[in-house]
Amino acid sequence: MSHFIHKIKFIFNTNKPLKTILFYSFTLLLGMTANLAFPPHAISLLIFVTMTIFCYLLERRGHQSSFWYGYTFYLGAVIAFIGYWFSYYFRLQLGCGYLLSYLLTSIICFYTSLYIGIIALIYSRLKTRWQWFNLILILPSLWVITELVRGWFFPRSWYALGYTQVNNPLLRGWFPLLGVYSVSWIILAIAGYTTYFLHHVSKKNIIKMGSGIFIFLICSAILGQIHYTKPEGKPLTIALLQPSIFSSKNYTIQTLYDIETASTELLTATHADIFVLPETVFGTNYHSLTPGYLDQLKTIANINNAEILFGSSIHINQDTKYTGTLKLSDLENPVYVKHNLVPFGEYNPLKDTFMEPLVSAVTDQLSSYSAGTNTQEPAVIKGQKFAFNICYENTINDFVANSAKDATIILNQSDLSWYGETGMKDDFLQFSQGRALETQRYFLQDGNTGDTAVINPYGIIESSIAPFVAGALVSEVKGYSGITPFQVVGNYPVWIISLLIVFTMILTKIIELRQLIISKNKTTSRNKQHLKLGGKNAKTRRNSK
Repeated sequence: MSHFIHKIKFIFNTNKPLKTILFYSFTLLLGMTANLAFPPHAISLLIFVTMTIFCYLLERRGHQSSFWYGYTFYLGAVIAFIGYWFSYYFRLQLGCGYLLSYLLTSIICFYTSLYIGIIALIYSRLKTRWQWFNLILILPSLWVITELVRGWFFPRSWYALGYTQVNNPLLRGWFPLLGVYSVSWIILAIAGYTTYFLHHVSKKNIIKMGSGIFIFLICSAILGQIHYTKPEGKPLTIALLQPSIFSSKNYTIQTLYDIETASTELLTATHADIFVLPETVFGTNYHSLTPGYLDQLKTIANINNAEILFGSSIHINQDTKYTGTLKLSDLENPVYVKHNLVPFGEYNPLKDTFMEPLVSAVTDQLSSYSAGTNTQEPAVIKGQKFAFNICYENTINDFVANSAKDATIILNQSDLSWYGETGMKDDFLQFSQGRALETQRYFLQDGNTGDTAVINPYGIIESSIAPFVAGALVSEVKGYSGITPFQVVGNYPVWIISLLIVFTMILTKIIELRQLIISKNKTTSRNKQHLKLGGKNAKTRRNSK
């Protein structure tokens, strides 16, 4: 047996191509394990193990292979994150074939992986001689900068590492203080801190490492006990309705009838101060509903002395239409118009470019909505101030935080039937938990097919409806007033701190290189002087002879 193991080791150590293939296969699988820290598995502590291994192996890579190591790691992660539900979206909702949907998904995965490949290369080439500084400060800063860039540009930071900790009471306190990206930074810092001590293993260092992490987590837990907001106004009974009918695909008159019937049944079987129906629930604008249906809704509202809110497309004229939220008692004045539209879903970002014909050839199912204004005042309904966001706007943390400054309750309306039974709906709920934590307000999420949920100001899901089941989620919801530190400063502190640390790294590297050049010049000068002196001594000896 020992001879066999020795032989395997010999083959592995002498066969460089095989060694490389096995290493990058392991790296790809390591990246995929990061997905297990997100829903539906939600093994939140696993992310610390995955990122510690990532940091440890990155620290051992050379300049030449660091890019491909980082790229391969995140390629595995992003395939596990979005590979299935992106291809599902392209195939079943935009009408792309299997080959084209997988091709488009692959392009997104290959593109997104570039971010981590680039920072791995930068890290390996510019890290300083202080290993603790590299692992605990520089690497977290580089990683979080990529999350911030993706959060601002494309694709959105659906999978910022900080989301894995929304249910971790030891780290929740950082969300209202500095936002989800600060938690991502902390995860990488803890992983780097652990890696540093793994490179200097001793009983004394293990005790230091454990003590440091323990003290930090205790302080973080205390931070989580701070309440920046307080209850305001009279609690409201709010019914979030989930019709569980897909309103967009193969839309017909029968589809409209089914949605209207399901919505009416849920409304008549429920009593509340406010009824909420999800994003574009009827699949058309309210002018196109069955004649007399709006009067039927108004009768239900009057019986309950209630208000009915529903998502709808809003047609201004033939060329201009919006998507937003309407209040049944005042249909001509939307309470919210969606600002952040979904690219390739609600608008074509390549319109009026040379690539527009290509997109048109791929699918004819792209909508053409206009965006609402960036800043919209909360809507006062039944004595509470509601801040609205629609669909994936709940992934944009600073946008939600700003819109909720003067609000007491946050409401998201979505139609996640676009993603079928993929894991996207579970991730979506986690994003909403992050927004509740950052603003310390109730966050209500109403979905057509799920996940419909009530999330309290501390990120805890108080109640929910199972996906793909028609139902009404009735809850008593308190309004909360006040402003969290994150609502004041947004993502700017994380941006600034991360950029300053990276700038310090670059400056330190420049100083190190300058000192190295000066040292080499001095050495060269001394060598020349020695050679010159040696020549003079030799000449003197010859003359003496």
